[in-house]
Amino acid sequence: MFKRKKIAHLLFSAFFALGQTAADETKLEPKIGTLIIEFDGLVNNKGEVLAAVYNKAKKFPKENQAIQNLKAKPVEKKCIIKADKIPYGDYAVAAMHDENQSGNMDYNAIGLPKEKYGFSNNKRAGLFGPPNFKSCRFVIDKPLVKIKITLK
Repeated sequence: MFKRKKIAHLLFSAFFALGQTAADETKLEPKIGTLIIEFDGLVNNKGEVLAAVYNKAKKFPKENQAIQNLKAKPVEKKCIIKADKIPYGDYAVAAMHDENQSGNMDYNAIGLPKEKYGFSNNKRAGLFGPPNFKSCRFVIDKPLVKIKITLK
């Protein structure tokens, strides 16, 4: 009787330890993906395309609130930007073609943008400002996600 209890206790301990190890391994490795953003709608190859990746509605598309700021030079009036190591989740992108490389959107005398811009899901700005996070939202839920944004 004593032997059976001891064997049962050892087996229980071994299974518990194995289960705990498996649970610990899943906690250590968050799922991450790569985002590839393809841009078109550019009229020239001047300057850079700037893209900001957001993961919170309250921060989108505010300056200095993005989780990643990316940039690349256009080639043949197109541009591709790659963002690595992005945890799975919900995101939105705001982008612009910074032709003069000022780092900021340039506006005309009446306050309209002089440089092309765009948002994920190709949502457009409205009369009262940029689209909201929900309308621009896309999901990174696999190792490679590609989106396309047409700058206007």
